[in-house]
Amino acid sequence: MNIPHLFETLTTHHPYNFQTQTIERILNRQDTILRAPTGSGKTETAIAPFIFAKTLNLDFPNKLIYVVPLRTLANSLRQRVEMLVRNWENFYSLSRPLVVSLQTGENPEDPRFEGDIIFCTIDQLLSSFLNIPYSVGRGSGNVNAGVVFASYLVFDELHLLDPERSFTTVLKLLQQIKGISPFLLMTATLTDELAVQIKEIIENR
Repeated sequence: MNIPHLFETLTTHHPYNFQTQTIERILNRQDTILRAPTGSGKTETAIAPFIFAKTLNLDFPNKLIYVVPLRTLANSLRQRVEMLVRNWENFYSLSRPLVVSLQTGENPEDPRFEGDIIFCTIDQLLSSFLNIPYSVGRGSGNVNAGVVFASYLVFDELHLLDPERSFTTVLKLLQQIKGISPFLLMTATLTDELAVQIKEIIENR
């Protein structure tokens, strides 16, 4: 697989080394922490392996759940990725168009996580993981929880999560899904202490 060529087709930019390496790791289902500055192309790095796997029929999760701490960020990223996906479909034919959806408190358009690439806030993901989803009735909660475990998970702007609340639950989630589906943790600034803590979970020490 020529990752640099595929990436350039997707984004019109040649990838940096960190982007190629991260995409390779994720396609090999290796959980990854990516520390890179804001504006360095983390979003494109995150979605590329999913799109490549869909196009090339690789063994990979059928959904990507892209998790952010802020609603405004989810909406802007959704629009950006929709453009990338439409551009990709000009070059590669898929069995059907990819659906990019949004699930936040003010935009609950995909309560059951039925899209292919789902942008959601951390509260929407964690409530689904805990089997008490905000978006559907409790009788259907297990459906959302199952989707979480069967998806490629991307956590963006990890450093913005509340360290005493949501971040602790995220660590529990990572412990549960490790070895089931790959995850990518992205941050512009993360303390060394938290990075080591996550690394220990990823490496199962």
